[in-house]
Amino acid sequence: MSKKLIEWTTYHSLKLQHVGLALLRISFGIMFVIFGYQKLTSGSQQLTQLGSAMSYFGITHGYLLWGYLAALTELLGGISYFFGFYIRLISLPMIWLLIVAIKFHQEKGDSFTKWSFASLCICIIISFVIMGSGIYSADYFINKNVHQRD
Repeated sequence: MSKKLIEWTTYHSLKLQHVGLALLRISFGIMFVIFGYQKLTSGSQQLTQLGSAMSYFGITHGYLLWGYLAALTELLGGISYFFGFYIRLISLPMIWLLIVAIKFHQEKGDSFTKWSFASLCICIIISFVIMGSGIYSADYFINKNVHQRD
């Protein structure tokens, strides 16, 4: 029994790695869709407060616009991650969004536990920038068909 357990824990399968990558990408996407939707429907006062975090980078106007852009980035980024569609491209504004979130919490004097989630999300996003979206994704399907025509 223990030998089989050890064999199972050390078993290497590329197909299982791609399944795991897809599950991580899809769940990550769902999380950001929920966050983005909640922000978009929170009202202009909440969106303005969200956008005011840009003041830490010297931007002192247009907070409502920045709030909408942050919420849309989360929503559209989540959809993109869910389907595995251009995640390397959408990852760039998502990284910026998370940098702003970290800076916001640090400037408020919040402890690491408040901004650690955003840090973890940046690490995950950078990993997807490096790995891509995997074979169970729209990107793979689109690129597979393009290469077959050549």
